[in-house]
Amino acid sequence: MGRPRAADCGVALAPLTYLAHLERAAADVAGRLESGDLDAPVPGCPGWTLTDLAHHLGGIHRWARIAVVEGPSDERTVDAPSDRAALVDWFRAGASALTETLRATDPATPCWTFGPRPRSAAFWFRRQAHETVLHAHDAAASQGAAAPLDPELALDGVDEVVTMFFPRQVRLGRTAPLKESLALAPAEGGRWLLPGDDDPTSDTAPAATVSGPAEVVLLLLWHRIALDDPRLRISGSRSAADAVLGAALTP
Repeated sequence: MGRPRAADCGVALAPLTYLAHLERAAADVAGRLESGDLDAPVPGCPGWTLTDLAHHLGGIHRWARIAVVEGPSDERTVDAPSDRAALVDWFRAGASALTETLRATDPATPCWTFGPRPRSAAFWFRRQAHETVLHAHDAAASQGAAAPLDPELALDGVDEVVTMFFPRQVRLGRTAPLKESLALAPAEGGRWLLPGDDDPTSDTAPAATVSGPAEVVLLLLWHRIALDDPRLRISGSRSAADAVLGAALTP
């Protein structure tokens, strides 16, 4: 299997830009917790309510902060409150602690991550921005609202899935190497390839190409929307696209 690759994308953002996205998204989630239906189901996370999502994201924030300052931990399993006022305070405290830690940390500082080398705090600026923004989208959807994704951040999110998450899924045995190849061509620019058995140095055309707004392409990769979403366009083999996107590209 060839290695997933990105071509002429150039979407890496500055650490403080990631931090700004993280802070805005965390504030948005906290706002949903303050006034939303905590028992509402989350469409993008089957079986979860808004409370469950808050417990997950608040736990992830605490886990990521500890990863930066100490290393891996089991902090994600911590008990969290369900009472609205206590839940909001707990969630805000975790998000604040994470952002304060990141702001005080040089992104080049070596630390544990689950990404590729070199392993540094820069990983957590990026990963927690995407984690929080995606779940802010989920929290809004649980209330029948929308939380649009910034196009530049969405492009970077596509790159994260293709170049970090999918290879990790294969490495951990969570999904099999792809037998088909799929190109992703967001309207805002860049082109990414999830290869099958082709040589990543070749110019062989992919079996299929999916294009559309970067936000929509990213939500497709995270299984928040389906391939038949009218904002997406498919060229080439629909069955190949279905096969690639049906794989566990992300956790």
